[in-house]
Amino acid sequence: MIAPHVALALVRLCFDAAAITAYGVSGFIACVAPKRLGQAITASSNFLTVAASSLAVFSTLAWLPIEAAVIGESWQSALDRSTLSVLLCDTAMGKAWLVRLALSLLLAAALLWRSTPIARLALSGLLLASLALTGHANMDEGTRGVLHILNDAAHLLAGGAWLGSLLALPGCLARLRDPAFCTEAKTALRRFSSAGHLAVALAIATGIVNTVLVLGRWPTDFTSTYQMLLVAKMALVAGMTGLALVNRYIFVPHMVAEPDRAIIQIRHGTYAELALGAGVLALVAFFGILDPT
Repeated sequence: MIAPHVALALVRLCFDAAAITAYGVSGFIACVAPKRLGQAITASSNFLTVAASSLAVFSTLAWLPIEAAVIGESWQSALDRSTLSVLLCDTAMGKAWLVRLALSLLLAAALLWRSTPIARLALSGLLLASLALTGHANMDEGTRGVLHILNDAAHLLAGGAWLGSLLALPGCLARLRDPAFCTEAKTALRRFSSAGHLAVALAIATGIVNTVLVLGRWPTDFTSTYQMLLVAKMALVAGMTGLALVNRYIFVPHMVAEPDRAIIQIRHGTYAELALGAGVLALVAFFGILDPT
C-alpha cells in the first residue's frame, strides 16, 4: 500500500493543479480576453474548469484524513476520531483546511451556476492563496511570519497566473483563424504578453524571497533532498522562462509574415511550457512535505 506521506504529496499535487487551472483560466477570461472572446473561451473551457473545481473539492476532502495518517504514521489513524478532532480543532492546518473546503465548495458552485468571471477569479485566487496558510510559510512568527505568508501567497498567485493562463491560450490561438474573433484574439495576445511579463517577474522574485526566508541561503547542499528538488524546480522554471521568451520575441513576430506557421510554433511552445510546469508542480508537491534543511 502507498505510504501516507506519498499520498499527501499526491493529494497536494491534485489540489495545486486544480486550483491553478481554475485560477489561470478564469484570469485569462476576466482580465485578458475581450468580452465576446471571453464568453467563447468560457464555453469551450467549461468542462475543464468544472473538472478542476471538482478535483479541488475531492482533494481537499482527502487531505485531512491523509494528514492524520501521516501524523499517526499509519493508515488506521486516517479515520481515528481523536486524531482528526485534534487536527481539525487544535492546529493551524485544521483551520486552513476548513477555509480551503469552504472556498473549494464556493468555487464549484460559482462555476456550476455560471457566475461572473471576476467572481470565479476571486474565489479561485483565494483558494490558491490559501496554500500559504500551511507549510513552510508558517515556520516563522511575528512580523517575519506575516511577511513570509504574504510573499508565499504572492508567489502562488503569480506562478498560478503564469502556468494556469497557458491552458486558455490554445483556445485563443485557434480563434486567430476565425474572422469573427481574429481582432479580439490579437488584442488578447497583446494583453497576455504584457501581463505575462509581470507574472513571470513576480513569480521569480517572490520565489527567491521564499528561498531566502526558508533556507537563509542559496540551495547548494546537494546532500539535502529538499535542496536538490528545489534546484530542480529552479531549473524547470528557468526552462519555462526561456520558452516564454522564445514564444514572445521569436515566434510572435512571425505572425505578420507567416501567421499559420507562427500559430503552430506558439502552440507547441505553450505545450512545452505546460509540460515543464507540470514538473514544477510535482516537485513542489513532494519537497513541500520535506523538512527544509
